[in-house]
Order: sequence, then C-alpha cells, then structure tokens
Amino acid sequence: MNRRPLLIIALIVSAHALASWLAFSSRRLEWLQIVSVSFIYTLPCSVGALVCFLGCKLDRPSHFWAYFAPALSMFLPGLCSWLLWMEALLCVVVATPVLMFMAFVGGLIMSLILKRADRGRLSMTFFVLLPYAVSPIKQMWQAPHETRVMRNAVTIKASPQTVWDQIYQVPAIQKSELPAQWIYVIGFPRPLAAVIDRQGVGGRRHATFERDVSFFEVVTTWEPRHKLSFTIKADPDFIPHTAFDRHIIVGGRFYDVLDGTYEIEPHSDGTCILHLSSTHRLSTRFNSYAGWWSEWVMNQIQGSILEVIRKRCEARAS
Repeated sequence: MNRRPLLIIALIVSAHALASWLAFSSRRLEWLQIVSVSFIYTLPCSVGALVCFLGCKLDRPSHFWAYFAPALSMFLPGLCSWLLWMEALLCVVVATPVLMFMAFVGGLIMSLILKRADRGRLSMTFFVLLPYAVSPIKQMWQAPHETRVMRNAVTIKASPQTVWDQIYQVPAIQKSELPAQWIYVIGFPRPLAAVIDRQGVGGRRHATFERDVSFFEVVTTWEPRHKLSFTIKADPDFIPHTAFDRHIIVGGRFYDVLDGTYEIEPHSDGTCILHLSSTHRLSTRFNSYAGWWSEWVMNQIQGSILEVIRKRCEARAS
C-alpha cells in the first residue's frame, strides 16, 4: 500500500467528516441534527462509501478498502472528538459501534457497485449528498415517544424499618461507598445525596449528583416500611452543560426520567428485598438502540444506589 494515497484519502475523509460534524452540530441549521437517522446511519454510510471509492481509485481494489478502512474511518474521528473535547466519552461510546457498522455497510455497497458497473462517480455523488437530503425529510415527522421501566433489586439483612430510614432520604454518599461501575468511569455524575423537606405525600425530595446536577422530586406514595414513590423533574436549563453530553442531557428533547419507586418486600428470615424502579422517556428515531444503552446506564446507577443502601442498612443492623 502506497503512503501517498493513504495520506490523501485520510485528509479528504477527515475534511468531509469534520465539515459534516460542524454542519450537523450547528444550531443555525435546524434541519440538520446529530441525534438523527441522517447523522447516525446515513452519514457514516456515506463516509464509508467515500473511503472505499477513493481507496479503489487512488490505490487499488482490496478487502482493506472495502471492509476494514471504512469502519476505521469512523473509529478514529470518534476517538479524536473525545480527545479534543468535541464530544463526551459517554456519547462516543454509545455512538461508535453503530457508526462503524454503517460505515462498513457503505464500503461494502460501494465495493459491489465498483465491481459491477463503471458508475462509481455518480454513485459517490449520491452517497455524499444523501445525508443532507434525508435529514429535512425526517424532520417532517415527529420522533416517536417511548417509555420504559427499569427495575433493580437487592437482598438486605435488615428490618423494613431500617431499610425505610435509608431510602426516604439518603445522607451524603462518599465516593468510597459506591461500587466500581463503568458508567462512572466514562463520565456519568456520581450520586451524592437525597434530602426531603417533610415526610408524607407531597414532600419534596432533592436528589443531587456530582457537577451540580439536581433532580427535584415530589412524593406521590408514602407507605412507611413498605413503599415510596415520587415524580422526577430534571430541568435541562438548570443542569450544567458540562455535566452530561449536550445531545443526551436528562430532561431534554431526547431523554428524560419521569418517576421512581422504592418497594420493601420483607421475608420471614429477617431479610428484605428492596426493589427500585424508574420510568424513562425516549424520543429518538432509533429508540431500540438508545433504549438498550439507557437500560445499561440506569441498571448501573440504580444498582450502585441499592448497594450503598444495603451496606448502610446491614452496618446498622449489626
């Protein structure tokens, strides 16, 4: 493989990817959005096809340009966008797998086109313009709303009263109390505390996380030693923009947490099972994929909170 064609291709593809990222990130171009089918699916397919086309024309047709290079063309920009603070690590981790796959698909389609007919230039023009043509069409339809319930549970060797005292409000959580979770490694704020202004239905809980993140909750069910439910309000204007990736901020257009419930299930052997569930809203055109990631994130967050409560309850019981 010649280095000169590789350098030329890298420069062209990098310029195309950067220009597209700037266009889709611009607030002035409302018909272009990063959290969209055009950016997540169509654009990487376009980039993959461009890499394959240039590689076959400037170098020679090969499996590298048809399969490996297109996928790599999405991995490297994702890594650079994180290193240069253009995107949060969480967003890069979520998006990179599907971006790489769609770039691979684009390279595969272009390699088949180049094998069967001499229409590479026309096809390449179509691929480059496709994301910008698809985006305004997709904006004509509202993204579907979907709600999902995330459930976690933990067994605690303590009485229902001990457990209840640890859930209706949560004293300050030390970093050492939280179990190691990948979600915190990639930048999600850690939970700090939850305080309540008064006991009973209508009481207001204030849950805080790192980097000045706050959630305001109103108690809707108050059954001591049994059940606690509350609505959750996350104001995206109140949450600092440095706390989450700006594209997946809680309470924003694409994602929100609606409510939460603690339920204590006592057992005859003196233990309790503490259940924690929460309802979430997804509003994207790829809810199935986004939903899988939101479940993974919330399972780790809820699981870590339950683990803190378990350790505290069992320490008091002993």
